[in-house]
Amino acid sequence: MNSISEIRTWRGDLATAAGAQVQAAAATLDRAMETVARAMDQMVVWVGDSRHVVQGRVEDQRDHAAEIRNVLNQIADEALDAATDLTHACATVLARVDAAIADGYLVTDFGEVTHPDVTLHEEATTIEAHIRAGLTTVAALDDDYGARLDALRSDLSAMTSGQPAVIVPDGRRLDPDRVVTTLRGMTPEQRRNMLAAMSSQDRRRVMHADPHTIGNMDGVDFATRADANEIAIRTALAAEQRAGRGDGPRARRLAEFLRQTDDPSAGRDDLDRTTERRFIAFDATGAGRYIEMIGTLAGARNAAILVPGTHSSMDNRSSTIDAAPLLSRSTGGPVFVFLDGDFPQRLGYEGLGSALPQLARGDIPSAAVDVAVGLAAGASGSAVDPSFARTMAPRLVEFAEQVDAEIALHAPGASTTVIGHSYGGSVVGSAEQLGLRADRVVYASSAGTGVFDGPWRNANPGVERFSMTAPGDPIGVVQSLGSLNPHGADPDTAAGVTRLDSGRFSDGTLIEGTRGHGDYWKDPGSTAFRNMVDVVRGDSPMPYVERRPDVLPKLHLGLDSGLPEKLAEGTGELLELGLGPLGDLLDGDIDLPGPIPDVPLRLPW
Repeated sequence: MNSISEIRTWRGDLATAAGAQVQAAAATLDRAMETVARAMDQMVVWVGDSRHVVQGRVEDQRDHAAEIRNVLNQIADEALDAATDLTHACATVLARVDAAIADGYLVTDFGEVTHPDVTLHEEATTIEAHIRAGLTTVAALDDDYGARLDALRSDLSAMTSGQPAVIVPDGRRLDPDRVVTTLRGMTPEQRRNMLAAMSSQDRRRVMHADPHTIGNMDGVDFATRADANEIAIRTALAAEQRAGRGDGPRARRLAEFLRQTDDPSAGRDDLDRTTERRFIAFDATGAGRYIEMIGTLAGARNAAILVPGTHSSMDNRSSTIDAAPLLSRSTGGPVFVFLDGDFPQRLGYEGLGSALPQLARGDIPSAAVDVAVGLAAGASGSAVDPSFARTMAPRLVEFAEQVDAEIALHAPGASTTVIGHSYGGSVVGSAEQLGLRADRVVYASSAGTGVFDGPWRNANPGVERFSMTAPGDPIGVVQSLGSLNPHGADPDTAAGVTRLDSGRFSDGTLIEGTRGHGDYWKDPGSTAFRNMVDVVRGDSPMPYVERRPDVLPKLHLGLDSGLPEKLAEGTGELLELGLGPLGDLLDGDIDLPGPIPDVPLRLPW
């Protein structure tokens, strides 16, 4: 589309309908193959060579059908994105044209603008520049989506009797499935070199053969991984719908992954300020895991990898994850949200609830026993458990290497900052112990410096490290546990770490207490958020200013008999977070029957 008259004929609804029809065809193909496979499984009385031959043929056809489905899903995705992007761009151009005409300007079909009043020549020139820029954008989008859809149409046409062979760098022609198997046995660098030497069509064919593997394979370029994971997300959503869970939380989250979102790299004058979401890793099994790339790497001066904390998962949003677009826009570079593994979904104190009624009755011995039992039962699989960090740390090391490889191609010289928030700080610290390479590292409200034995071994000898913990943040108690902390030492006092000021929220209130643990992620004007931006950009952040003590204030608990310090340790945060019948009484002075001396609050987590 190169003219205003052509733009007026654009029917985005037809493109949307076409994309939906193609996606429905992919789902129909999946259901058909599942029906055939189920029928074979139910024919238990059929044995012998004939069954073996038919079973093999069915498996071959299922594999071929899956490849066709993958191409169909990618066609659907491109068609739906084209409908969204072109509709918005066309509407913007026509709004400018119609406004100009209403104001008395004359607009030709190709965007030239004049006005009978010669004194408005300068205004006409400005309006013309905007309209012509819009026409250029529409034409570029039209050409780009047209080329992509045409290439996929060609891929589909070539699959009539099977997926065509691809040509590998040594000249051999191999089945795409065999290429995937070969890639599995290579190092990331070998994979990168092999795929770079193949044609774009052959790379697509390999991706269509096994999107799940290609989308999560180190050494595969991020653009290909993102395309593969887009297919995998559509396939996972279709599976949820076939299972009758189309309205469930996982299906809603997957559908959200496929919707366009605000583009943090878009400028004010850009016609299209939205973009499709790009996932560099994706796996819908279990609790799900993913790595999302927010923003654009090409030409960037910096990139950040953000590791969130407890309660993070595919189905559960957090303020840290939601802040990634703000961080990308503020730093001018991409932010990779790293959820490539299971995070704890509990804090570890949840088993303490049964002690509260006994506390209210003054039955301290029974309450103390329940606290001990509750803590022991609640620790495994909670934020106290270091196993999550042990599992994710090697993946973070490997992913940071892949970010470096992409930077070398698309943004030579750009720096990388790795930020770990809360439990994510333990993951980052553990990765540093295993040799993570980064230019800068931020431990934001971090649980510790790492779960492994030994010091940090960052592959960059010049790495700069920063920490930030607000006064009264409950994580400060965890940091102060020393050798009892399963997540390592206190990053605020670790050698070679520059502690930053958490400061104030944008409304001037002090960042402190439970709000100080994560609410600054919601406030890009806060001192804490701005400090992280400065670190990522390589600017000078504000150093630490002591305004209040790191540990939480004392709680005054009145009970009939002495309260052991361990009991206060087990119930303090439960009350602080308002979990239980006494939570609403927490005002710094909880009056229960009888006086006892003040007890300093010490939390196990």
